[in-house]
Amino acid sequence: MSAATLETGRKAPRIPLVARVLLSALQLSEPDATLLHKLSNQEWASLLAFTDLAHLTLLVARLPTDGFPDWVVERLGRNLADNARRFERVKAAYREAAEALDRAGVEHIVIKGFTQAPDYVADPRFRAQSDIDIFCPPNDIVAANSALQAIGYKPSALRISYTRTDHIATLVRLGDWQWKGNPFDPEMPLGIELHFCLWNERVSRIRIPEAGLFWERRTMREVDGLSFSCLSPADHLGYLALHILRNLFLGDWIVHHVYELAVFLHSRADDETFWQVWNDTHSPSLRSFEAIAFYYARTWFDCRLHPLAAYEIDRLPATRRSWLQCFSGSALEVMFERNKDSMWLLLGFLSSRREKWMTLRRILIPTHVGSIGSPAVQSRNRRIVKSCNKPLWRQYIAYLLSRSATHVRADFTTLARFLRWRLFRHSHMLSLTMIGHMKD
Repeated sequence: MSAATLETGRKAPRIPLVARVLLSALQLSEPDATLLHKLSNQEWASLLAFTDLAHLTLLVARLPTDGFPDWVVERLGRNLADNARRFERVKAAYREAAEALDRAGVEHIVIKGFTQAPDYVADPRFRAQSDIDIFCPPNDIVAANSALQAIGYKPSALRISYTRTDHIATLVRLGDWQWKGNPFDPEMPLGIELHFCLWNERVSRIRIPEAGLFWERRTMREVDGLSFSCLSPADHLGYLALHILRNLFLGDWIVHHVYELAVFLHSRADDETFWQVWNDTHSPSLRSFEAIAFYYARTWFDCRLHPLAAYEIDRLPATRRSWLQCFSGSALEVMFERNKDSMWLLLGFLSSRREKWMTLRRILIPTHVGSIGSPAVQSRNRRIVKSCNKPLWRQYIAYLLSRSATHVRADFTTLARFLRWRLFRHSHMLSLTMIGHMKD
């Protein structure tokens, strides 16, 4: 993140040096990869371990690699080659799944994954994909699930809670494959996630009924010889922005989603036709949600914006703009140290006191237990990862103890930051008032 993109009231995000160096190299207006060439072998190993989890490795592979250590160049080239082979598996898996759904009379659209090409990523081979995400109308989920199980897919055996997801249990066909440490393994089985909503009001407690119209405006596209039904271009942008907002509220990692959004915004900054359609199709209310994601894209990756997109950021309520100014780096920091700063933004969208209290209690005192193998847990609880050879019950107890301590620490940090933000807002408003009196 360049210093020019940081706004008043917020210090630079507290993230490791290698992450800051990577963000500088990924800037869209003035990228600077010179510091990557100065990294030691140990720093490169740390960086690549992070990018594998954050789904950024293939972006690093597409940077000019002159000056990178030989082993890094070889590793990145192997990752690109493996992922290209993996995409062929993705295409075959989707065609088979689509045929099964067609036979069952289930209409569907594909979301995320290879649908990001070519507007958000130049080629689907440059994007890691572990699952095929499919949306069906809720009434068709049972039929879709049955159709996919009929061709050999089974619900994942991993102990993962799906209470906060937008899809039912992930469907997989494991066979005899085993994990060998390669996240781009062409042979790694693909999961299929059947989504029953495009915005989960039950989890977020925020009503965005317009997301229900996305299905009605679906369209057909083709990528690399693969035909599929998907969201319209304007709704695709809207869904990605809402997906970023959803993950922000859940404390999940959003950096690769924000980068892809920034790429689109940057490349379409002069596309008058697209932005007029977007402006006419989406209501002011929906555009105000999308503007939050636009803010992240501009702040983190210095992308250009069409005037209509910039206008939506400027018209955000003062409280939300103030929160973004103070906490835009928190979603980067959360990849390395848990925080709950997004809670204050979420609470600002809720109208009833009861909903605010229930949300506050759920976030500060969570009962949801995540997967021990999730990227966030692996990154923040390295002791748990290193003890993976211990019995499962010992891993689980250690995870719960570590998780409890992490949440308590995050609660105190979040409350302290909230007080600082309120003081900043108060002093800022006081300064504006005084300036107004002086002008009078």
